[in-house]
Amino acid sequence: MSEDGIGQELREALDEVYRPAPALLAASMAAVRGERSEPRRSRAAGLVAALLALLVVAGLLSLRAVLRPAAVPATRLPAESLPAPVRQPVTHVDPAAQVAWVTVGAAGQAPTAVAIAPSGRVVAGQPQPGRSTGAAALYGTWRSPDGTSMFTVDATGVQSYSALDGSPGRAYARQPGEVIGDAFSPDARWLALLLLNGGGLSLQAIDLGTGASRSLPIPHAAGTAGPTGGGAWGVPAFAPDSTHLYAVTDWAGRTRLTAFSLQGGELVQTGSATGGPAPFPTCSGPGLLARVVLGGGTLAAFCHADGAVWFFDLGSLRSAGVVHAQQPNPFWLSPIFTPDGRLLYLSDQVDDTMQVVDLATRRLLGPVATPTSVGGRGPFAFLAPDAYAGGVASTVPVSPDGLLVYAAGAWGVMVLRLSDLEPVARLASGVSCSEVWVSGDGKTLYATVAQTSPGPGRLLVMRSDGSGLVIVPLPAQPVAFIAADHG
Repeated sequence: MSEDGIGQELREALDEVYRPAPALLAASMAAVRGERSEPRRSRAAGLVAALLALLVVAGLLSLRAVLRPAAVPATRLPAESLPAPVRQPVTHVDPAAQVAWVTVGAAGQAPTAVAIAPSGRVVAGQPQPGRSTGAAALYGTWRSPDGTSMFTVDATGVQSYSALDGSPGRAYARQPGEVIGDAFSPDARWLALLLLNGGGLSLQAIDLGTGASRSLPIPHAAGTAGPTGGGAWGVPAFAPDSTHLYAVTDWAGRTRLTAFSLQGGELVQTGSATGGPAPFPTCSGPGLLARVVLGGGTLAAFCHADGAVWFFDLGSLRSAGVVHAQQPNPFWLSPIFTPDGRLLYLSDQVDDTMQVVDLATRRLLGPVATPTSVGGRGPFAFLAPDAYAGGVASTVPVSPDGLLVYAAGAWGVMVLRLSDLEPVARLASGVSCSEVWVSGDGKTLYATVAQTSPGPGRLLVMRSDGSGLVIVPLPAQPVAFIAADHG
């Protein structure tokens, strides 16, 4: 059959209207906050949240045959609707940015963060935070955008560590209250914290160079956090210029978008909106991932509860539309923003499929199957791109230059070209992998080995072409990578 004929068949196969899936298990998933540790969401947070996420994901896996609806392809679109990826400069070349940090743990044991060098040698390990000890518990463990530092935060302050060997660095004071959201500026100068204290919500910006801090209140409607009421949900997001900062809050009730400026080192609120006569969309779970994309003019947010992608125009602080991706159940898809801020891939690690949203045109393509054989054309060669990552993955497995995405699965690790997802290579064949982390310079890949029974875990370390593969034994099963980018 000719390429035109194949393309026509693909277009016809995708010509259906999407019907959103019901918000099943929303109440259960509301207990899992949008932190970095669940396998998809990286921000490695406390042990209880991580273990709960694992239990929920395991439950979803066991129920998928009952709960998963029949696949419903997305609306057809012309191939030219997908922009080619923009090559990004590779700047994270410091040795510390090449060391992988992975949280390991087992039921009844305190989690541990293990650091593995590109040689496969374990270079550091330290206990990780748990969230069951009240106000004294650590909120989470994060990695700086340049990959060189690790950070933990407790009730009184923030502590930095070297990502190279785990040695302690600078300590920073923070304001009291529960941390409900966090973000680093792309230039690694600022750490923004959303804090809930006595019913009031505020944004604190910490200058990681000087230790100075600024804080401003954010309007907050108490008692609208979610199904159980009380608390607050919120997430901050920096623009690419590192001086403009936005906070999305209260999305279970009257969603609010607040804009701030850090120009000149001062924190200034520049606007706040809830949508006016037409309220902003809402999300019934705590997991919301927000990114400032398209050069800084648009904020895109992905709701893990229902699979909706929101768009906000940052010049006017108004809604710019909503795209409803196909998601069988809450917390099923893993979002992957490309480094150039032009595409959003939504990976289903259970069914090995991918959807993609063109962020400029607000159009959805897919779902399509993740390719597993080298030599064939990518599934979006005619229509659009596809990719794969862990269901709510703790890392975004895209090469630093923004040209490749790595897909982990029963086949090993597939290397796929952006944006058509043409298979480039298949690595670690015969080994079932669950997640991939890419070193800062893109030369080393780390993949956790999937396990179906309790016991020590394993980590694969290899060069980006699959050579020099080393199997590293872990003291317990891997929970998540501690990565700067997350889904």
